[in-house]
Amino acid sequence: MSKLSGNAVGHSFVIESFNIYHLVIAGVTLTSKFFSDNFYANSCYEKVGGLPLAELNQLKLQFLLLNDFCLVKSSAEMQR
Repeated sequence: MSKLSGNAVGHSFVIESFNIYHLVIAGVTLTSKFFSDNFYANSCYEKVGGLPLAELNQLKLQFLLLNDFCLVKSSAEMQR
């Protein structure tokens, strides 16, 4: 996530201390779905994360857009 701001679905998105928790919940949700064939429904992540389902879905989309829909990073990218 080298971009600190991006244009996700027409809105500017800046990572800061007030929203990092929400982005982490979105990241955990996507990671679970990426690495596992058996994952929980979004409603479970909604309850655990304390986010409305619509916001969780929006955050997942923004997370994917910030990462250019690439959830696998090379070791060289991780070193940056």
